[in-house]
Amino acid sequence: MQKVLILGANGLLGQNFIKRFQDTYEIVASSVEGECYSEIDGLNYQQADLTKRMQIQGLIADTKPDIIINTAAYTNVDGCEDHQKDCWNVNVHAVENILESNFRKKPLLVQISTDYVFDGEQGYYREIDPTNPRGNYARSKMAAENIIRAAELEYLIVRIQVLYGFGRRIRLNFVTWVVDQLSKGKTIHVVDDQIGNPTYAPDVCEGVFRLLQKQAYGLFHISGAETLSRYDFALKIAQVFNLDQARIQRCKTAQLRQKSPRPMDSSFVLDKLINNTGWEPHDVESALKLFKIELRGKND
Repeated sequence: MQKVLILGANGLLGQNFIKRFQDTYEIVASSVEGECYSEIDGLNYQQADLTKRMQIQGLIADTKPDIIINTAAYTNVDGCEDHQKDCWNVNVHAVENILESNFRKKPLLVQISTDYVFDGEQGYYREIDPTNPRGNYARSKMAAENIIRAAELEYLIVRIQVLYGFGRRIRLNFVTWVVDQLSKGKTIHVVDDQIGNPTYAPDVCEGVFRLLQKQAYGLFHISGAETLSRYDFALKIAQVFNLDQARIQRCKTAQLRQKSPRPMDSSFVLDKLINNTGWEPHDVESALKLFKIELRGKND
């Protein structure tokens, strides 16, 4: 059984990777926190700070993984403008620390990247399309991609976007924020000029799992199968969760005065993923219905 080291294991994606991979791989979970958040009992969990070179290189030397899945990232897009050093340490230098480890055997590295590497002026991006990152978060994720491509390791770089799902002790994502606010009878304002592919976290893990099984490496886009605006996505969330759509008010991105630029249309073309795996992620409504069932099970 191959060994998989999941970095950032306490995050949304990390927890979902553990659930999907646990029956097929030997899992070593690692995050900066002193305890494991996963609901899976008996995990081999080891605390490590990716920004500390000795810690991460020691972890890799001790565990000798066949595959490393790096889900750890500084994802507060506006926060990356205020805390550029922290952003770069987590999103770039941590990747350098991984790659500079003294490997007895070279593992395959799975790196989670982002739609923000595109400027969003085109939409329907393929893996071969030119990138144009804007903002510190986007540039840091692009830098990590470039470092990995130049390394002498097999890699799988996976760009994702508009991620949502369930994880223990994680911050609100777009879907859980909409549900939380509407459930409290609050009115929310959602932009109608940002377009993308809402992505259910288990679909990312399923896509990566299938690519690994097929030994299909390189750069892949993995997202939900359907493209729509954040406003229309919020309406669909309200519909599936039986909440009041009238409390969702449309607005424009410019009104939010966000510190970092957003790609206005970062929608993905998923042909490469589908052709390599024979599998297609869920559409918006199907994924939201699955998520609703998942949440109900956590609350019972």
